[in-house]
Amino acid sequence: MPDDPSAWRSVFSDHNLILAFFGALGGSVRALALRTTWREGLRVVLIGSATAFGAGVLAPALLKPYFGELAVGSPGAMGTLGASCFLLGLIAVTLIERVIDKRKDEGDGTS
Repeated sequence: MPDDPSAWRSVFSDHNLILAFFGALGGSVRALALRTTWREGLRVVLIGSATAFGAGVLAPALLKPYFGELAVGSPGAMGTLGASCFLLGLIAVTLIERVIDKRKDEGDGTS
């Protein structure tokens, strides 16, 4: 494990933490809209935050099939990244659960 503090600062930069915040915000909107229990809501918020933090600047590319092409130069803009991470946090749990269910069905041979 590197002891270089600059490596930790580059991973946990303000930019990445803002994107994680927007992912958590998307997850919290989903949890509140579905009126989940506090445990389920916490799970959804953490998954939304972690997904947005992990995907980060790839969020606009991941959402491209659903929302189409963005204007030239806008995929790197902070507003676009924030909105994309919010949407990613909003739908992250659903996407992950679908992938898990699909793998379970393939493993059972009940496709």
